[in-house]
Formats: sequence, C-alpha cells, structure tokens
Amino acid sequence: MNENIIPDNIKSYFIAKPNIGRYELSKQSGISESEARFYCKLFKKEQKDVYIMDVGIAAWDIHHPYHDDRCISCLFQVIKDIKPSIFILGGDNMDFNTISYYNRHKPKLVEGSRIGLDYKRFYGDILFPLNEILGEDCEKYFMFGNHEERIDRLIESQPNLEGLIEVEKNLPLEDWIVKKYKDIITFGHMNFSHGLYYNKYHSNKTVQVYQKNIFYGHVHTHQVYTSISPINCLPKQAVSVGCLCNRNAEYKKEEPNHWVNQFLIFYLLSDGSFRYNVVTILNGRCVVDGKIYDGN
Repeated sequence: MNENIIPDNIKSYFIAKPNIGRYELSKQSGISESEARFYCKLFKKEQKDVYIMDVGIAAWDIHHPYHDDRCISCLFQVIKDIKPSIFILGGDNMDFNTISYYNRHKPKLVEGSRIGLDYKRFYGDILFPLNEILGEDCEKYFMFGNHEERIDRLIESQPNLEGLIEVEKNLPLEDWIVKKYKDIITFGHMNFSHGLYYNKYHSNKTVQVYQKNIFYGHVHTHQVYTSISPINCLPKQAVSVGCLCNRNAEYKKEEPNHWVNQFLIFYLLSDGSFRYNVVTILNGRCVVDGKIYDGN
C-alpha cells in the first residue's frame, strides 16, 4: 500500500461521492475495511492541499470563413494571457459550405468557392496563429463536427475523391490530436463533444443520454441542465457553449436567432474535480478575470 497516493480506481469513488464512508467504500470497491479507512483519511488530508493541475480553453463552431473576426481576436488575446495547457477546437471549425447538401442546386451561393482555397484560408486565419500562440507543451485537440463530416459524405458519393479532400490531407495537424465527429474527449469527470441534439431542451437530452458532465457546441447558444442526483454525489451537467461565427449568417437573411458568441475556460483540479467559466463576447468584447479584451 503506497502511503502517499490513492490509486485511481479508488479515487474515482471519492470524486463521485466525496463523503463516502469506509464501509460503503469497502463494499463498492472490494477492498478491506482497514484499507478503506486508510484511504478515507488520506483523501480528507488531500482536500486541504488542492491545486489547479491544468487550465484549458475550448472553442466551438468557428464555421470559417463565416467566422466573426472580433471573436477570434478575443480568443487569441485570452490564449496569450492564460497560456492554456489544453486547447480544444470543438468541431465545425470549417463550414464547408462549398459542398453543402443544401447548396447542391444553388450554384450562385457557392460561386467562386473551392475546397482547397477554404483549407488555405482556414490555415492562415485560424490554425497557423493558434500554432504560434499556443505553447509547445499545450495539448491540442481538433474535433470534427457535422460540417467536417460533409467531407466524408461527399467521398461516399464520389469515392474517386478519397485521399484528396480529407481534412487530415489538407491541414498540418501532426501536432494536434484529431477526434472524429461523435467522439468524446475526457479529462477526469469532464467530457467534451461537438454535440448531437438540436431540440428545444437539448442540454436535458444530452445529459440524460450521456449520464456524464459534458460540454458541447453545435447549437450556437448557451444552455445548462443539471440532472437529479443524490446530495453527496457529484452533480451531472450538460452545458452547451455558443459559437465564434457571425451571428448574422447570410442564409438567415437578417432573421432573429438565439445564437450567442462564447468560448469556454476550464480548470482541472488535483482532487479530480473541475471548474469552468463560459465567456460571452458582446460587441466584440469579453471580460476574463476582470480584464476587458477588445477584438474590434
């Protein structure tokens, strides 16, 4: 028995239920009551010296080239100040409007658009600057959303394009951990997804399906739902975070919408818990830790 470390499989019981007693811990984990008593005491001691292990930033739904330049500027400025150890592009990073099913018989809407040009511009506007300002030790994730999946659907209908138009073939992602659409990124009890649902109460639906704390984009708006759980257990939330694209999308034709420009800052603590801050950008400005960031 290591006198300084609680094994991960045992610590998971404390994270899920911090006030778990030695009898319940022994019964659930299969260890002896004496071991359970020891770990309960050690866990209480650890709680007095909790520290931040990692700081992360996650951003969803840039939809380049329909991104909001002011929002991207705010994001870059915050990254430079916070220097995150984890960074997540949460999907729909590119729009791929050129190959959208909805534009299939509307050539005027994609006139002059080219997939290759879209990749080059995304690299210049988004990926290259991120590579420059994120530290070498930063763990970087590139998630696919339903818009990146448009590439796969096009290849399914035109297999002769395979090997030519995929995201990985056209963007230098060697230093990024690539996650496909519907994949989940997990840090302890914090989970990240692009997002699947678009109904009115999508956060309720998401937490009921995944039964985990999960953060996602996809819907371009902010919504939170906390599921019912026992008092001494870790609450489970689904949190949707807004977008970094232009709220007045061309296809919306000036109609009102519920989109909101946001990104997420999160903190992973040594006790296995986490904290988060949803940062809202209004009129090209946001506030983080009392400092105003101006993207205008």
